Amino acid sequence: MKTFPLVDGPRPDFAIGHLTQFGRDPLAFLERCAAEHGDFVALRFVNKPVLLLNHPDLIETVLGGNLHDFRKTIGYRTPFMRRLFGEGLLTSEGELWMRQRRLAQPAFHRDRIAGYGTAITGFAEALLREWRLSEQRNVHHDMMRLTTNVVTKTLFNSPPPPEIDEMGAASEAVMERFTKQWSLWRFFLALFPSPSSRRFDQVMTRLDRFIYGLIRERRATERDEGDLLSMLLRARDEEGKGMNDHQLRDELVTLMVAGLDTTALSLSWAFLLLAQNPAAETALHAELDNVLGGRPAGFADLPRLPYTEAVIRETMRLYPPAWLVGREAVRDCQVGGQTVRAGTSLLMSQWLQHREARHFAEPRQFRPERWLGGGLAGLSKYAYFPFGGGPRVCIGSGFALLEAGLVLATVAGRFRLTAPAGYEVKPWPAITLQPRGGVWLRVEPR
Repeated sequence: MKTFPLVDGPRPDFAIGHLTQFGRDPLAFLERCAAEHGDFVALRFVNKPVLLLNHPDLIETVLGGNLHDFRKTIGYRTPFMRRLFGEGLLTSEGELWMRQRRLAQPAFHRDRIAGYGTAITGFAEALLREWRLSEQRNVHHDMMRLTTNVVTKTLFNSPPPPEIDEMGAASEAVMERFTKQWSLWRFFLALFPSPSSRRFDQVMTRLDRFIYGLIRERRATERDEGDLLSMLLRARDEEGKGMNDHQLRDELVTLMVAGLDTTALSLSWAFLLLAQNPAAETALHAELDNVLGGRPAGFADLPRLPYTEAVIRETMRLYPPAWLVGREAVRDCQVGGQTVRAGTSLLMSQWLQHREARHFAEPRQFRPERWLGGGLAGLSKYAYFPFGGGPRVCIGSGFALLEAGLVLATVAGRFRLTAPAGYEVKPWPAITLQPRGGVWLRVEPR
């Protein structure tokens, strides 16, 4: 690996460093840092030293390197994140994380998730029966409803509890609060809980009651419902021990929230990009017509739908649900030939890498064909990492691609979704990359 010179970052504000510069427009700030200061950018958030890493080799050192050198940054340890995920796979560390990952991994075996294909297509077709020609719909809202049905079926073999919809509304308010941590208001917000945070805590209490009730019922009956809860209940470590109720709750909520949000976002952005790029939409329709001939898509069809998969991958390149990942050095270590002191935060942005001209021709253009025929065979490993990377790569990535592919094929096989000329949706970099105001598209016949 080459050595990277450490470049001073943008001029900091005296007391708070680059905190509010980042908070005003995180995506634009990251782009400016990369353009003006290169691959290794020094920042400061109040008294916290921060390094922005803008090269795949640097990112690989941190995400794919020694787990003992780095841990999740403080953003994963906020009261909001702890209340939501507990010590699930997203937030846990060390031996606990490794044990939980080993226990959960069999639930995501390819043969296991393949069995959910019929349910996914069924939920997509049920949604489409509600659509009417020429109506305008908030497609992001529809995709959230659809993925809610899928995730509760596959996790619990259960209809969605009312708390899921309530949690979605409450969490949006909390995400607004989350984005305010990049300002001086963060200090006051930490001291005084807001009405939205109190509401969120009430919803989480009810959701916990629902999940713990399911766990107790399953333990009592020992039924195998063919869902992920059944798999996790039967999982055992090397000492023959399974997860306790608290661990099960944390993993189930982590999988549920991740499964709801990331797939719905990928699909919402995909439909918007297809509406804005008629040539890509035409190519997608041609593939679906040729392979499916008007019938519903199934798991076995996906290998014969390369352009459908390319649309999903290209969407996640331009609008990655996880737009920024962070780690904190737990001890002094070397990254790119530089000594990184313990306590330093390291930021790595999918938004930056995925739109980098060094990796992708015409990086801001929606070109699904770039993923076909080995066109990106020489791509650096961490130039494209929508699911993270290294040992902590997203455990549900295979399921997410399965669900997104089947839903995209089902919807595009029946309808076109169109947008008025010049329609744009501003990305909102909250915890994930949200479409500000939703994605409003018109339902048209094929």
